[in-house]
Amino acid sequence: MPPKVKTVNFDRDLRALIDLTKTTQNLVTHFQSSLIPSANTASALDLTSIPNTLELTKASTTLLRSHTTTLSLLLLTPPLTPSALTKKIGEVSSGVLSNMVAAASNTPHPGQNDDLGQLMRAELRAQVRRLLGTWGEVLTLVLHAVERCGDVNGNGRGKDEGPTERFRQDVLAATGVVWEACDALLKICEEGVVGLVVKKAEEWRSVLLDAVEELKEWGEDVNEDEDEGRAEGSDGEDVGFGDEDEIFGAANKLGKGDKELKALLDTSVKKLKMVGMLYQALIKRRLKTFPITSSASKTTANGESRGVGPMTSLDQLMASLKYIPETVDDLASAFYDLDEREARKTLDKTCGEAKSAAELVKHSWSGQDDEFTTWSRKWVAMIEAS
Repeated sequence: MPPKVKTVNFDRDLRALIDLTKTTQNLVTHFQSSLIPSANTASALDLTSIPNTLELTKASTTLLRSHTTTLSLLLLTPPLTPSALTKKIGEVSSGVLSNMVAAASNTPHPGQNDDLGQLMRAELRAQVRRLLGTWGEVLTLVLHAVERCGDVNGNGRGKDEGPTERFRQDVLAATGVVWEACDALLKICEEGVVGLVVKKAEEWRSVLLDAVEELKEWGEDVNEDEDEGRAEGSDGEDVGFGDEDEIFGAANKLGKGDKELKALLDTSVKKLKMVGMLYQALIKRRLKTFPITSSASKTTANGESRGVGPMTSLDQLMASLKYIPETVDDLASAFYDLDEREARKTLDKTCGEAKSAAELVKHSWSGQDDEFTTWSRKWVAMIEAS
């Protein structure tokens, strides 16, 4: 009689594990969808009780990493214990995941303090979505583990032979991917808004300078042979054509006679290098000095909120710094098409965006003149005179 009772309990636990795992898979899918930029998660989650978004994200991520480690050990240690797995998955689905998604979805209402800014909020959502995806793979492995002990209805099959070597490797690999995603999210929380904006600005500056170097090299690759081959051939069959590579390679090369376009290219390279200098100055004098504490909302006696200005300016600045390398791509395309008019127009747009960025934060975050204020004025004068 005791063995029969044990079997009944095991089958019951197995069915409970299957049900919870599948329910959690659906929950993970729902959470991932809710974190798509166009989605409005605020209406589905209670966000009023979040005191510190980054701290809540950090705490829930740390817990998820720990729970995943325990879960992987349960999967790898025979015999399979459905009740223990159910308890662990329940701890994750009932609190850890919802807290993490609530933090990533937290959007301040009008007049409410914004201590993250648009860039950090977008990064948190992207990283949490990635983490949810990795944890979904762990849930799939739980169902695979169930298959060796019973069927999809939770009916046990008998003795558990333990995990295969292939399954062990799959569990270890999936656990490692979750750890990596957790560590990446924890790093973002540790570095905070300043760390993220500095990192992004440096990446965009690198993209900008790479594009400048490519433009410079393209300008040096002058088509010296544009007039060759025009007298070749008989009966006019090959007049004006060289070999196949030359036919298609010469289309986007500067010719010796494109003096105006070459002069514009030289001017563009010079100005874009100056824009690269602006990035460097902004990173040092504005992004690294951004006062997180000053962006905190302060309420006056009549209920008005103060302190949202710096974060709004930071958001606008980062949007410009992201946009500039994109316009440089358009500029390069115009040059490759030998379209002088479009190249000139796009260069003006790029420089205009850079000047707007400098103007936006010409004063310090506290609204005072400083070294960057003086430097930015000189920089604007120099780029206009170039």
